[in-house]
Amino acid sequence: MEILNLNAQEGQGKKSGIRLRSVLTDFLLLTLVLASLVVLLSQITTREAASRYGILKASYWDRLPYTWQVVSDHGNVKEVGPGEWSSSRIRVYEDGSTEPRLADFTLAHKLKGGFYLFVQYTAPYAYAIVLLGGGLFLFYFRRVRQPLRTMVEAADRVASGDLDFRVGVRGRDEFGRIGEAFEKMRGGLERGSREMWRVAEERKRLNAAFSHDLRTPLAVLKGRIDLLADFYPSGQMDREETLSAISSLRRNAERLERYVSSMSSLQKLEDLEAVPGAVELTELADDLRETADTLRGSRTLDFGPVLPAVLSLDAGLVAQVFENLIANAQRFAAEAVTVRFDQTEDSLRISVVDDGPGFSPEALRRACEPYYRGGDTPADSHFGLGLYICRLLCEKHGGSLTLANAPSGGAQVTAEFRSV
Repeated sequence: MEILNLNAQEGQGKKSGIRLRSVLTDFLLLTLVLASLVVLLSQITTREAASRYGILKASYWDRLPYTWQVVSDHGNVKEVGPGEWSSSRIRVYEDGSTEPRLADFTLAHKLKGGFYLFVQYTAPYAYAIVLLGGGLFLFYFRRVRQPLRTMVEAADRVASGDLDFRVGVRGRDEFGRIGEAFEKMRGGLERGSREMWRVAEERKRLNAAFSHDLRTPLAVLKGRIDLLADFYPSGQMDREETLSAISSLRRNAERLERYVSSMSSLQKLEDLEAVPGAVELTELADDLRETADTLRGSRTLDFGPVLPAVLSLDAGLVAQVFENLIANAQRFAAEAVTVRFDQTEDSLRISVVDDGPGFSPEALRRACEPYYRGGDTPADSHFGLGLYICRLLCEKHGGSLTLANAPSGGAQVTAEFRSV
């Protein structure tokens, strides 16, 4: 079965372990770290660019012609000589500026100075775009985009009826929980689809078997009716032949009635649901022993023990399956029927073994099919529904029906019921 992995890379889950943090937490942590890194690098870069530009500008202080001027307290400006000193004197260059400007630099220094100024004013925006924007985009690509694409692909496959895949989940973040929920939904749809397919196939086989078994009584009815229509009006049939034809018509009509009744019963069984309750196994075993004593006929009964325990079972459903198994066993047993119990904390298995001829290879494959009677079983002896009904009821109870030949050679049928 194909696995759709929610991780961005196949081995990511193994390297990073199961993701316990949410996508929102990782987003906030990453944003905080990247924003702090942007601020730190911006300060370092702008400070370094400003320092280098200041050093470049300072190299022109004495290279350009200037005069010293002093600004008095009343705003008056006067020039002073080079040898005169004043704490408020400033350099004034020929263009009236107090510091060298970029226009005063040489071409090479203009390019270098312009680069320093460009870096100084654009570094914060560049770091924000490259680090913060790039980091968040990478976060989206790895943590959001890939899981979203996987979920969309999974939804498209479910919509097209393809359920032969599994959503692989390696985390407990938001997408991990969504993936788990989606996988539960897909699994439920798959089980429902398979169950519908199984029921449809079962119904198809049931209808085919029913149609096949109807052919014989219908052929007999048609033949007898034709016989009466051809010879009775002309008086060519005596009283005994007429009564024999009528008797044959009655028998086959009753047989058809039983077939229709069996189909109606099967439909009711398919709609049946198990109604579990707390069942004490020792009490259930006592009831089953009483049933077995009634149905075993002249066969001896070896009834095994059951350990005291309480399981959630539908006692009526279990009893119905057991009655069918005992009835089949006593029909084929030579002398003895054996009943054994095997229990776990959540299931009960009942095995019924006879000392008869056992199952043929074909019967092991087909005995649980509806209307299967085996090649040497008379058509009027039974409809071949017992084991089919048992299997159907076991599956209703979450269990199964298993056919085998016992080591002694007789048939062994094991019914399993799950505690629900």
